[in-house]
Amino acid sequence: MDFLAFDIEAANGYKPYSICSIGVVIADENFRIKHRENIWINPKTKYNLNGTRKNVGIDLHLDKELLENSPDFIAVYPRIVELLTGDVRVVGHAVESDVLMLNAACKHNKLPSINFKFICSQLLYKLFREEKEVRGLNKIADELGIIFDQHNSEEDAWMSMMTLKYLVEKSKLSVVELMQKYNVRIGENKNFVMTRTVSLSGQVSKRKVRTVAESKIYDYLHKTNFHNASNTLKDKVFCIARSIELGDFDVVKTILDAIYFNGGVYSPKLDKAGYYVKNYSNSEDLLIDELRNQTAKELESKNEIKIISINDLLYMARSGIDAR
Repeated sequence: MDFLAFDIEAANGYKPYSICSIGVVIADENFRIKHRENIWINPKTKYNLNGTRKNVGIDLHLDKELLENSPDFIAVYPRIVELLTGDVRVVGHAVESDVLMLNAACKHNKLPSINFKFICSQLLYKLFREEKEVRGLNKIADELGIIFDQHNSEEDAWMSMMTLKYLVEKSKLSVVELMQKYNVRIGENKNFVMTRTVSLSGQVSKRKVRTVAESKIYDYLHKTNFHNASNTLKDKVFCIARSIELGDFDVVKTILDAIYFNGGVYSPKLDKAGYYVKNYSNSEDLLIDELRNQTAKELESKNEIKIISINDLLYMARSGIDAR
């Protein structure tokens, strides 16, 4: 099934029905672009790009002569319905605002609701990056090294598609698998009632999982009376991959025992450690290690830390010899 990314711009921020352009980009399941267009619409209203906030102008690079000679919303309505209700997966960035504008335009022009389902690239990017705040397309483009013409509907739709492509390629998961991983409910617009696309698990539950895992570690360290079997790891500080910390606690205990029974110390902070115990398994849980792995690699290039495996750590504990 193809993906269809869309973006909408209004000519007057006080009038959400004043749609002046709808950008559409269609790609196949491998994100090869098949079609892109900008549907220009005569908004039949005064232009006011400041929205509801004073002195906040947005340059949409509008050609007013072009818009005044473009068809109105009623004329392009059939084309919009055809696109959004076809055999496609619809995606947008902060897509709920686009859906609200569509509903406003349909109501204003006494047209039926455009009923379709959608996903949000902004939400998926936030969940993948494990961040509290959402990011606009311009910030994501900067992070990915992509240049695009912001606030041009067609370009914004294309950048939404590129965001989704990045998430699929980076996670090595399909869009459906990404949504399952983060327990994301698909959004829907039906008879002018919008059901938002949200994570039913949410970021709070992830923090709770981490808090529980960290508490287990500190409880174990506090309650266990470690007697040094040797000093093979004396004065050595170890940080552990997040995926290991959140995984099987018997494995965590094995690592902590090896560290503390041989004179070493555990630290949850990478910049305080001299060794980073990386997870070398093929589990999809390794996605949560991405940032820590990258930081560890940078520190290793400066000879500030050594990246080791669990087996390397156990070897060091037995022999006192660095495995790497």
